[in-house]
Amino acid sequence: MKKKISMLIILYGSLSMIFASEALFLSENEAVKLGLKQNINLKRDLINLDSTQEKVDNSWNQFLPDLSVSSGISRNEQFLSGSSNNDPWKLSISGGASYSIGFDTFLDMDRDKMLLRSQELQYDISEKNLELSIRKQFKYLLAFKENLTLQEKNITLAQKRYEQSQINFKNGLISELDLLKAQNSVESLKPKYQDADTGYKQQIMSFQSLLGLDLSQNIELEGSLDVVYYVLTPEIILESFLSKRLDVHNSLINIELLENQYEITKTKNLSPTISLRANWDNNINTLFDDAEWRDSTTISATLSMALDGFIPGSSKNININNSQRAIEDSKLKLLNTKNDAEEEIRSILMKLEGAWANIETTKLSVILAQKTYEMTEKAFQRGSSEFLDVEDSQNKLLSTKQDLLLSKYNYLAGILDLELALNADISEILQIIKQ
Repeated sequence: MKKKISMLIILYGSLSMIFASEALFLSENEAVKLGLKQNINLKRDLINLDSTQEKVDNSWNQFLPDLSVSSGISRNEQFLSGSSNNDPWKLSISGGASYSIGFDTFLDMDRDKMLLRSQELQYDISEKNLELSIRKQFKYLLAFKENLTLQEKNITLAQKRYEQSQINFKNGLISELDLLKAQNSVESLKPKYQDADTGYKQQIMSFQSLLGLDLSQNIELEGSLDVVYYVLTPEIILESFLSKRLDVHNSLINIELLENQYEITKTKNLSPTISLRANWDNNINTLFDDAEWRDSTTISATLSMALDGFIPGSSKNININNSQRAIEDSKLKLLNTKNDAEEEIRSILMKLEGAWANIETTKLSVILAQKTYEMTEKAFQRGSSEFLDVEDSQNKLLSTKQDLLLSKYNYLAGILDLELALNADISEILQIIKQ
């Protein structure tokens, strides 16, 4: 029996290792969906949002009175003057209800709804920022992996050159020093590749954490770094999308909150408050003799109003004025937000133009470097070119390809930044521009 159990445990462990080693293939959109569903920080934001939602859904509880009930028992003894014929035990029971309402109660309910809208917007902002991080890191990993492929090919080229150097050395076309240089060139590239591979694996782990995945999960990314040039007109974009930005919406909600706070402050200090109270008391003076019940009920209604809010220079009057100034300040902040937003959008558009210009220039550089390398390599094979010339042309080819890779990533990352800045995807942006 124990052997069977042991075999089952071993089998289960083997199956777990097999399933854990299976790769999870992810496209960019699939990674976004997974991250929005499993990201830990976003889950925490959702908990806070649910708390505020529950408060708004149950805002009617502000109209519930304060209810209380109490009871007690006591014993009275006369130690020095002798015992009393009366029953020393007494019982008391009391209950009460009180309720105070001011005109600001309804404003408080409106404020809770505005706070919910503000938190919903903050959650949307968190979602957008998370999506941006996932898409950027996804493309960065694609570029990183392609860079690894370039370095692998570079090592392969160096290895072939070393093999050709061995042939040239046997034929007396190159010196032993050139042969050693070719061998050293191959070996010197391997540590660089190993460091890059380690860096890629570390970036993958960071990406797994961002998606809320187990770090033992093997993932493979499916996608490309294909780029398309977009004609983006700044003036049309600003006119159509500036008001749709999330930070502009956030500023508008903040102004509404401050206007609501102004009304609350003014109402609390300049409006009356109604207080209702009801109490019932019941005392039983004897428990074991003839019970003697005594009860009383009190009902009261009070209308109160503070007058110092009407006095210029009083603390309450100053609070009202400060609330009004806060509204004016928030409106000025909105103007600053819009100005900063316009500057950000124009800056992104300029960077996109620069990134595309780099792509076009680097493409030509890659073509030139490729031809230079091929010509130098053929000359080396014939023994009419120095080894250092070939190595230099190969390094130049790798460098230009890496530059092109970086330019493509910068352009794609810029498009993502623009989408976040405008709170719209590129298809929507292009559709507005074409109209």
